[in-house]
Amino acid sequence: MSTGQECAIVEYRPDRWYLVLENIGAPKQSWDWREYAAAYGPFSTPEKADEYLSANFANPGGYFEIPYEEGKMESYAKLVAAAKRGRRQPIKGRTGWVW
Repeated sequence: MSTGQECAIVEYRPDRWYLVLENIGAPKQSWDWREYAAAYGPFSTPEKADEYLSANFANPGGYFEIPYEEGKMESYAKLVAAAKRGRRQPIKGRTGWVW
Protein backbone atom coordinates (compact mmCIF):
# COMPACT_ATOMS: atom_id res chain seq x y z
CA MET A 1 0.00 0.00 0.00
CA SER A 2 1.26 3.50 -0.75
CA THR A 3 0.99 6.81 1.08
CA GLY A 4 -0.13 8.72 -2.03
CA GLN A 5 2.52 11.41 -1.52
CA GLU A 6 3.92 13.34 -4.46
CA CYS A 7 7.56 12.45 -5.06
CA ALA A 8 10.17 13.57 -7.56
CA ILE A 9 13.83 12.86 -8.11
CA VAL A 10 15.26 16.10 -9.47
CA GLU A 11 18.60 16.72 -11.17
CA TYR A 12 19.04 20.23 -9.76
CA ARG A 13 22.53 20.58 -11.25
CA PRO A 14 24.29 18.21 -13.64
CA ASP A 15 24.97 14.97 -11.73
CA ARG A 16 23.43 16.37 -8.50
CA TRP A 17 20.13 14.66 -7.78
CA TYR A 18 17.69 15.44 -4.97
CA LEU A 19 14.73 13.54 -3.62
CA VAL A 20 11.73 15.87 -3.18
CA LEU A 21 8.97 14.30 -1.11
CA GLU A 22 5.60 15.73 -0.13
CA ASN A 23 5.11 15.88 3.64
CA ILE A 24 2.72 13.44 5.30
CA GLY A 25 -0.46 15.32 6.16
CA ALA A 26 -0.03 17.93 3.43
CA PRO A 27 -3.33 19.24 2.09
CA LYS A 28 -4.33 17.40 -1.06
CA GLN A 29 -5.00 19.21 -4.31
CA SER A 30 -2.88 22.21 -3.25
CA TRP A 31 -1.77 24.62 -5.97
CA ASP A 32 1.87 23.53 -5.70
CA TRP A 33 2.62 20.41 -3.65
CA ARG A 34 6.26 21.52 -3.32
CA GLU A 35 5.12 24.13 -0.77
CA TYR A 36 4.48 21.14 1.49
CA ALA A 37 7.61 19.11 0.73
CA ALA A 38 11.17 18.46 1.84
CA ALA A 39 14.29 17.75 -0.22
CA TYR A 40 17.04 15.27 0.57
CA GLY A 41 20.44 14.93 -1.06
CA PRO A 42 22.47 15.46 -3.08
CA PHE A 43 22.87 12.06 -4.69
CA SER A 44 25.18 11.16 -7.55
CA THR A 45 22.51 9.25 -9.48
CA PRO A 46 18.72 8.91 -9.47
CA GLU A 47 19.20 5.29 -8.40
CA LYS A 48 20.98 6.45 -5.21
CA ALA A 49 18.08 8.80 -4.47
CA ASP A 50 15.65 5.92 -5.00
CA GLU A 51 17.66 3.73 -2.63
CA TYR A 52 17.51 6.49 0.02
CA LEU A 53 13.76 6.80 -0.50
CA SER A 54 13.24 3.05 -0.09
CA ALA A 55 15.43 2.84 3.02
CA ASN A 56 13.98 5.85 4.85
CA PHE A 57 10.36 6.43 3.87
CA ALA A 58 7.10 4.61 3.32
CA ASN A 59 6.22 3.89 -0.31
CA PRO A 60 4.84 7.16 -1.78
CA GLY A 61 3.32 5.25 -4.69
CA GLY A 62 5.98 6.05 -7.26
CA TYR A 63 7.97 9.07 -8.37
CA PHE A 64 8.94 10.93 -11.48
CA GLU A 65 12.39 12.06 -12.60
CA ILE A 66 13.12 15.62 -13.64
CA PRO A 67 16.41 15.96 -15.56
CA TYR A 68 18.45 19.16 -15.33
CA GLU A 69 17.37 21.88 -17.72
CA GLU A 70 19.33 25.14 -17.84
CA GLY A 71 17.29 28.02 -16.39
CA LYS A 72 14.35 25.81 -15.39
CA MET A 73 15.29 24.63 -11.89
CA GLU A 74 14.52 27.79 -9.86
CA SER A 75 11.31 26.34 -8.46
CA TYR A 76 13.41 23.83 -6.49
CA ALA A 77 15.98 26.34 -5.16
CA LYS A 78 14.45 26.79 -1.68
CA LEU A 79 14.07 23.05 -1.11
CA VAL A 80 17.59 22.28 -2.33
CA ALA A 81 19.10 25.07 -0.20
CA ALA A 82 17.49 23.55 2.91
CA ALA A 83 18.78 20.08 1.97
CA LYS A 84 22.31 21.44 1.50
CA ARG A 85 22.20 22.91 5.01
CA GLY A 86 21.11 19.51 6.29
CA ARG A 87 17.76 20.87 7.37
CA ARG A 88 14.31 19.98 6.25
CA GLN A 89 11.97 22.62 5.01
CA PRO A 90 9.39 23.66 7.56
CA ILE A 91 6.06 21.93 7.12
CA LYS A 92 3.26 24.27 6.12
CA GLY A 93 0.32 22.89 8.04
CA ARG A 94 -3.21 24.06 8.66
CA THR A 95 -2.16 25.88 11.84
CA GLY A 96 1.01 27.52 10.50
CA TRP A 97 4.63 26.54 9.95
CA VAL A 98 6.04 23.61 11.90
CA TRP A 99 9.72 22.60 11.94
